[in-house]
Amino acid sequence: MSGCYAVFHKQLGDLVLLEPALAKLRDHHGAPVRLLTRSGHAPLVSLMPGVRLVRGLPLAPLGHLYCFDALSKSATRSLFVPAMRKLLLPAECRELDWFHPVIFPSVKTPELGESYIAEFFWSHTPVPAAGTFRPPRLDRPPESWKPRVPIPDRFILLNPAAGWQRKSWTPGGWVQVLKAIDAPVLMTGGGSGWQSAHCGEIAAGAAGTVINLAGGTTLPEYLWLCANARAILTVDGVATHLAAAFDVPSLTLFGPTNSNNWHRASERQIRLQAPAGKDGACRMRNLDPAKVVEAALALLAA
Repeated sequence: MSGCYAVFHKQLGDLVLLEPALAKLRDHHGAPVRLLTRSGHAPLVSLMPGVRLVRGLPLAPLGHLYCFDALSKSATRSLFVPAMRKLLLPAECRELDWFHPVIFPSVKTPELGESYIAEFFWSHTPVPAAGTFRPPRLDRPPESWKPRVPIPDRFILLNPAAGWQRKSWTPGGWVQVLKAIDAPVLMTGGGSGWQSAHCGEIAAGAAGTVINLAGGTTLPEYLWLCANARAILTVDGVATHLAAAFDVPSLTLFGPTNSNNWHRASERQIRLQAPAGKDGACRMRNLDPAKVVEAALALLAA
């Protein structure tokens, strides 16, 4: 029987970055790669060619299982998967516990360092590669996923809130960017309390120049918006990874996280890193709005 098992239970953006490694497994073992992940990730998994979501306990015996995180849920599910060879390859080696060598006869713990995480997983997945590394790729979402609200043509997508609040830039900074853009802007964001408040403050300050959809889209709708935007303006989070996977131009703002790990810069994928303060910490509030406006306008002009 062709194919293999892969296990990964981290966040949506992390799963996007795993796609090149999954494609490498598919090319070597054959399709499908049977992926054990969060059930809520199903719409995203459906856009990965040759990858199939596995719900519950798999029964088909296969030769290989590859687990890409050290979470206890991934370890538990891996324990009961009928695979002859089980490999653990986490990006965060500090998460390893005593039970991991018991479940996984093979554990690889290379150091992430300054590597781009998508390339890190691809490089260390121990099967032959059909070619050189390429960034994540996703199929385009079907038109049935389009939100059932009026969507302007050639819209720009603003996604100013990530899972960590400290990744977010100031609402006032985003307002300055929005007022400089002569194009329709849709704004998305999570539905938690601080995310809704953050997006609401931006919408209020922008005085009608942005359509606020924050907290009001499903995952399929959000994927459709990312794939069909003229450009994406965002902070470090899933939107920047989706922009790369859909080949949509993007500008991503980075503060406390290492942009080398989470972004692969190109002419169409631009990043700005917040400068370090006197204590060496990079905080989003230190980003100069004038530089962000300049970068956003340059991206849109190109």
